[in-house]
Amino acid sequence: MNETQTKLPSSKTLLLSSLIATIIAGFVLVAFIWPAEYGIDLTGLGKRFGLIALSGKPKTYNVQAMAIPLPAQNMTDGDCPKSLDNPSTDESKWQNTVMIMIPPKQGLEYKFHLLKDATLEYAWDSDGAELYFDFHGEPKGDTTGYFKSYKEATDHHAEGQLSVPFDGSHGWYWENKTDQPAIVVLNTKGHYEILGLR
Repeated sequence: MNETQTKLPSSKTLLLSSLIATIIAGFVLVAFIWPAEYGIDLTGLGKRFGLIALSGKPKTYNVQAMAIPLPAQNMTDGDCPKSLDNPSTDESKWQNTVMIMIPPKQGLEYKFHLLKDATLEYAWDSDGAELYFDFHGEPKGDTTGYFKSYKEATDHHAEGQLSVPFDGSHGWYWENKTDQPAIVVLNTKGHYEILGLR
């Protein structure tokens, strides 16, 4: 009977094998586990293989605030567009319609200049996001920081009519506290000059 002798690996081979295993484990940790578990992607492989989505980290959006004028919406009193699919007609109720993009975790103002006792009729609707808003006015030429708040709430829709008590800029401050961009479609009618984003 022949006995087969088992040859044990040398210390050098064991050391080399351990070193290679450590390097591979480190690479797997950095390239795959960190992106999937913590959203940390040092190598770019996590994004390439879709592992970032597994981390549960919210997406970041590189969105700038913008306002895009649209054809005025044809709607009856109290209606406000829920989408951009409402075509305008010759008999539009609204004078101006604008789509406003509010970046995540940011706020912005959209204003009009009105003379005292001028009327602003409005209706706005978000894309479903609940937004904090302050509908307010600031007197022309005032340097004290005074403003008059007409309505302040958190909602996805508001409508009404306002006769302004003084010459100046009047409009909305909206704050988007969500992790995604929010879209507001604002319809207005009246005697005013559009100042736009502030």
